[in-house]
Amino acid sequence: MGGPWSLPWSPTACSSARAVIRDVLRQWGLDDLVSTAELLVSELVSNALRHASGPLHLTLERVSGLRCLVSDGSADLPRPADAGPEDECGRGLLLVDMLAAQWGCEGGPGGKSVWFELSGDPCARGLDGDAKGEAA
Repeated sequence: MGGPWSLPWSPTACSSARAVIRDVLRQWGLDDLVSTAELLVSELVSNALRHASGPLHLTLERVSGLRCLVSDGSADLPRPADAGPEDECGRGLLLVDMLAAQWGCEGGPGGKSVWFELSGDPCARGLDGDAKGEAA
């Protein structure tokens, strides 16, 4: 297990999270997951910054691939939005749903964690449009 790492409550949190996930995945020999993991962790961290409150933490777990948890101090659980064609926001969780093998959220006494899992198998990540695990 990696972390938890404290992230700053600022726009630099996304780049900090990407750096951590890149370094850890390379240490674990999961280089093929880096670009997708960086994209998805950026989405979860930016959602937390926009819709939640601090503190902000990142935890990485080695499962069959990667499990990434972004925790914040808010009890409000996220919901995928129905973004219209002209909307600038509202597609982040839909992207997570498309690319992650699984994702979900868990509430706790100090806030919540939103997580995603990636496997080393591109089909499990949904990159070719095949079926994948269900979102929690």
